[in-house]
Amino acid sequence: MMNTSSGLVGWFVEKKHNITKHFDLVEANEKLVEENARLRALMPESFYKLQDRIYYVNDTLMHQQYEYLPAEVINSSSNKRDNYFTINKGTDFGIEEGMGVICKEGAVGRVTAVSQHYALVKNLLSENIRLGVKLEKNNEYWIMNWDGRDDRIAQIENVKRDVELEVGDTVVTRGGATMFPTHIPVGVIDEVVSVDGEQTISLNIKLFVNFNAAYHVYVVKNRFKDEQKELEGDLFNAHE
Repeated sequence: MMNTSSGLVGWFVEKKHNITKHFDLVEANEKLVEENARLRALMPESFYKLQDRIYYVNDTLMHQQYEYLPAEVINSSSNKRDNYFTINKGTDFGIEEGMGVICKEGAVGRVTAVSQHYALVKNLLSENIRLGVKLEKNNEYWIMNWDGRDDRIAQIENVKRDVELEVGDTVVTRGGATMFPTHIPVGVIDEVVSVDGEQTISLNIKLFVNFNAAYHVYVVKNRFKDEQKELEGDLFNAHE
């Protein structure tokens, strides 16, 4: 009986330990995500430079431009013509329509609707999302979209033939359109499509983000967005 009693006590103690460990890990993981958001906000591209050649993050010549609000994906689609995420943060957390969304792998999409506790995010696997991107190595910039076929491949069209590029080159966000800072990873050139007689070529871009597995995301808050939009008005074609 003593052996049986000890065994039962040991079983309950082990179960209690596993349950406690689970919740401790959940709490630790949440803290890690929040810390990642704070660290990302300290990266140079998150600051607006007031004077050339001054890059000190804590210097008074740098103004914080981008903040990153952590959230989790609680529902999603990736096999439709327009695909969405639902995230578990809304207006109570400072989320607004039009904000960009990223994850640790790269650009994800933009917020299209917000309620008090949730937000809807249209991701890059959508017909009418046009993302401003550039080639990391030489800043040549284009517009990237998705043709609705492969959920890991997006397209760039009308690329000049004399641009120095090759398969494997990295493509990042261009920035400047209020939604994303510059240099957020997007993907790599997977294929160069050239048609005889055409003056331009097309690129297939292998996306860094696996949209079927995205979970922890960060909503990008651009503190200068309204000022830029008021100044520019309708001068530029709309893209992300």
